[in-house]
Amino acid sequence: MKKTFLAVLALSLVIGLAGGAGAHIGGKIYNWYEIADADLGGIDLRDGSSADWENVVGDPSLYATDFYADPTVGDGAQYDPADLDYKIWLGWNETGNHTYLCMERVDDVYVNEYAGGSAGDFWKYDSIEFMIDGDHTGGDYTGSADKNWTAEEQKLNNNRTAQQYLAMGDTPDGVNVGYLGAAADWVNKVPYADGYGKTVGQGPATTVLEFYVTPFDDLIWNSPADSKATVLAPGKIMGFQISCPDWDVPGTYHAFHTLSGQAATWRYAERFVDGRLIGAGGGTAVENDSWGRIKASF
Repeated sequence: MKKTFLAVLALSLVIGLAGGAGAHIGGKIYNWYEIADADLGGIDLRDGSSADWENVVGDPSLYATDFYADPTVGDGAQYDPADLDYKIWLGWNETGNHTYLCMERVDDVYVNEYAGGSAGDFWKYDSIEFMIDGDHTGGDYTGSADKNWTAEEQKLNNNRTAQQYLAMGDTPDGVNVGYLGAAADWVNKVPYADGYGKTVGQGPATTVLEFYVTPFDDLIWNSPADSKATVLAPGKIMGFQISCPDWDVPGTYHAFHTLSGQAATWRYAERFVDGRLIGAGGGTAVENDSWGRIKASF
């Protein structure tokens, strides 16, 4: 049963006042829709298709037109659907405590020379960057916030309070989603993360990326038992960022699209945008629009 407007309004005000809803940039909030346990079976992360996402989640959450094409990066190419076009579905599941993402990307020139072995190299090719700040605290999450930290302290705090992932299509080692911190040997594996990517065609090439990851409020790279995953629940506000690079030749950006339009989001989580977790009961368009106006007033 859908929440009434008053219930959503009350919940929004509580979150806004108590949950630090102003920790990230922009006046718009993006909805993440719950994928209920009964519906998870309807999504196959390895079928290389977005059709099941459309059946379960509905219309895409984001389109290429929602992104900012940075004119200062590489060729500075602006949005042109004949050059690069894409759509993205966002979802989450409470039981598994996972955030889900599917991207269907159509690229006139697809660059993928990845040799395997280091997911941190995905960014050099046509891929996607996904960053998540589950507890919505912002801050320097990769760049050693304190210049006096030792090397071990830097390692401990890298990707600790927010996390950055890369995902790419076909790979020789079968790893399509990669977290960039020191905990990669366990964070990138089930039950914390899983995914797949497949590319078909050439000129244009269509790539479908499908994955889930676990956001962490406190990720201790060498201690899964001491790490604290973000508790996902309806109404929760979290920070996230998506970047989409476009390479027409290796080594030189043709275009670089970001959802937030901010620089250095790989380092500063307060430059992410806001996402609101919508329960399986949903909410009307009027309710969601009202939440956006409330959030913008904080």
